Amino acid sequence: MYQTIVKKIDDEKWVKNPIHREVYLNTLLDENENQNVIVRLAKILPGGEILPHTHKNQETFYFLEGEGSVLINGERKRVKKGELVNAPAGCEHGILNDTSEEILLYCVFSPIQ
Repeated sequence: MYQTIVKKIDDEKWVKNPIHREVYLNTLLDENENQNVIVRLAKILPGGEILPHTHKNQETFYFLEGEGSVLINGERKRVKKGELVNAPAGCEHGILNDTSEEILLYCVFSPIQ
């Protein structure tokens, strides 16, 4: 049974993503804590990249800091702080940090797969 929780983000651990280049993840909410979404922070260091990929679920990410080149519908577009990208299930997407600043993303995956 699930219950209401409060978590301090600083208490969570940043983990290097083994698939992508210079990408670190901080899982804030996972399938052990709810049945609907996974919520993560993602850090992409300068020169880093979330390689093009797809999911069986929807991924929505909001740029909290920085900007980068985002692969959307087969094309690269500039996306920056304050903008949101929604990648429906099966749609290829990726992010290249081609700047000298870190990118910080708030990511939501739904439903849980």
